[in-house]
Amino acid sequence: MSVELQLVDDCYELTRDLADRVDRFPRAQRHGVGAEINARCLTVLADLIRAKFAPPGPAKAEPLRRANVELEVLRFLLRLAHDRMALSHDAHRHVLERLQAVGRQLGGWIKSATGGKPS
Repeated sequence: MSVELQLVDDCYELTRDLADRVDRFPRAQRHGVGAEINARCLTVLADLIRAKFAPPGPAKAEPLRRANVELEVLRFLLRLAHDRMALSHDAHRHVLERLQAVGRQLGGWIKSATGGKPS
C-alpha cells in the first residue's frame, strides 16, 4: 500500500476512534470541544484526500500543509479535553500516539511533495 493510501486509512481510523470517544464525553464537552475535535479530524481527512488527487507541486503541498496545521490544533483540543476530564489519561495517551504516527507519515509526505524543502 502506498504511503498516501496508508496515511488516509490511518487518519480515517483515528477519526473513527475519536468520534467514538467523543460520543462518550459529558454533554457539556461533547457539544463544545468534542464537536470541534470531530470537525478538525474531518478537515484533516478531507485535506489528505485533496492532496492525494492533486497534481504534483504546490497544488499537492498546500492541502498537506493545511492538514499539518489542523493536526497541531487537534493536539491542543485533545489536551483541553484531557484537562477538562472528558478524556481519560490512558485514552489521551493512546490517541496522541496514533496522532503522532499520522503526523510522522504526513511529515514524510510533505517532504516528498516539496522535494525536501522546508515549508
